[in-house]
Amino acid sequence: MNDLKIALAFIILTSISANAHDVGLRRLDNVSTNGLSMFVLYPTTSKPKSVDFGPFTLNVAIGGAMEDGRFPFAVLSHGSGSNGLSYKDIALSLVHHGFIVAMPLHPHNNYLDNSLEGQVENYVNRPKDISASIDKLFATPTFSAHIDPQKIAVLGHSIGGYTALVVSGAIAKTKALIDLCKSLPTLADPYCAPVLSGELTQNITVNSKDTRIRAQVLMAPVGALFLSKHAFDNVDIPTLLLVAEKDQELTAAYNAQVIKNGLEKMGQFTDKVIPNAGHYSFLTAYPDSLKATLGVIAQDPQGFDRVEFQKSIGDQIATYLIQVLSPHT
Repeated sequence: MNDLKIALAFIILTSISANAHDVGLRRLDNVSTNGLSMFVLYPTTSKPKSVDFGPFTLNVAIGGAMEDGRFPFAVLSHGSGSNGLSYKDIALSLVHHGFIVAMPLHPHNNYLDNSLEGQVENYVNRPKDISASIDKLFATPTFSAHIDPQKIAVLGHSIGGYTALVVSGAIAKTKALIDLCKSLPTLADPYCAPVLSGELTQNITVNSKDTRIRAQVLMAPVGALFLSKHAFDNVDIPTLLLVAEKDQELTAAYNAQVIKNGLEKMGQFTDKVIPNAGHYSFLTAYPDSLKATLGVIAQDPQGFDRVEFQKSIGDQIATYLIQVLSPHT
């Protein structure tokens, strides 16, 4: 981005922040035939109140009335074994800035049921979940009249980053992943475990581009399925790549660097390294009482303040998306 565009984006964001939108929340079930459900957060005219969702408390209006107007729409793809509310701070920030946000719960790859983790079916199904989520919002009158169809974005963390890339046009191949893991048997990246155990053997190509998507944000994404030469040839939308400097889950050379090498030459690409961040720093901060139970997903590198980071990362993402989704003059 040049300095003028950054300044304009800042002015837009400052204007929106001065009149932050209240947040409505609805749950939609039967989004697709595989049992997909999702939370939808959106600008509301109803009065919000504190509501507990497991360990989290959100200030939202359950079933609140939609604000008038059309809004940009973002779909957030969670990491393996996780859920959308683990990214609540990012989602809430986007709604405060005037976005509708859908948070699908990927079937059989979430905190309730993670039976498809690392399996071929998961790599195939996840991108379909994103398109199904978009279909569902456009088929739901409450939301369809309020979505700007020219301003749809996808966000993804970890395997959610893989998911975002595929629906944005990247071509994934399990052969690339299998070959990598077999050639480097000491590679500790979690996606290699099913390969080395013999659970992941099928060579498939996943090509599920959704042309409705106009921008993407990748947070510590999985990139090892995009090692083939032409994996990124069909990605033609703006991309923001957020890299955790101290990511100990994913080896940069086979993930973030692969994505950067493939997309930098395509243009419309921005990357940012988050100093001292770990792989799970993009998740919301968990209560102290749960940190021992949750283990690594609640931990950050020494000196990293996840609470403070979560106060700003959503605004940074909103700034980026407002800029790239706005009409260029």
